[in-house]
Amino acid sequence: MSQAPVRERYGDRLFRPERIAVELPRLSALAAMHDPDTFRCLAPLVSPGWRCLDVGAGPGHVARCLAAKTGPAGAVTAMDRDTRMLRGFENPANLSPLDADARTADPGVFDLVHCRILLMHTPQRAELLARLASWVRPGGRLVVGDHVDFATHSSPHPALRQTFAAMRRMLNTTIGTDFHFARDYPGHLRELGLTEIGVDASTPVLRAGTPANEFWLRTWDQLWPRMELEEAVYREARELLKDPDTVDLSLTLVTGWGRK
Repeated sequence: MSQAPVRERYGDRLFRPERIAVELPRLSALAAMHDPDTFRCLAPLVSPGWRCLDVGAGPGHVARCLAAKTGPAGAVTAMDRDTRMLRGFENPANLSPLDADARTADPGVFDLVHCRILLMHTPQRAELLARLASWVRPGGRLVVGDHVDFATHSSPHPALRQTFAAMRRMLNTTIGTDFHFARDYPGHLRELGLTEIGVDASTPVLRAGTPANEFWLRTWDQLWPRMELEEAVYREARELLKDPDTVDLSLTLVTGWGRK
């Protein structure tokens, strides 16, 4: 009987958090690409005085947003396996970093639990989603967001189609990334017993000089040595993202939420 391949974990070799000089600008570009939509989704779901948990907090953009919305009477825990990037910022008094692995941690119960671009990179995503839900108090909210690749399959630029496809294959093989799981966040949350289900989908435009293009250029620079892709195709894709005349569509951020 053949055994399942042993995969790396996010951060072991790819996207290592201790490489702050590399990861901080990459994740800052990701935040700039998605923060407006994430904050828009969170705005009606958070109340002053709430206790919130941001899982996979990275540099802490969402955690600081939650800290501002909960106010001095609230409290935000920003959890990540490595919170060095977060600690490099001037964080509000009601925000506390927590170095912990979401798969084994027991951080307590919160009014709101949030994660973004986390479950898609975790092979045990269904189990982790259930754990996240278990940390929400009755009446509280769970908010999850991840990339779904609706658009790049049909890009009019062959080099972009091929490069995004090579990236998907490589991430799936090495760390088990799933670019489809978030497509049914409403169904996944409903199966966990949540109610008042909501969903939002936002697709950034690929245009030279935007956070989306900066994020993909920085991401591909890390992944390219391990992607099965002709170098000429990769170089053409990079030039397309730097070309002011190129206008295309990025991956879609699907955000789902529900009440426990």
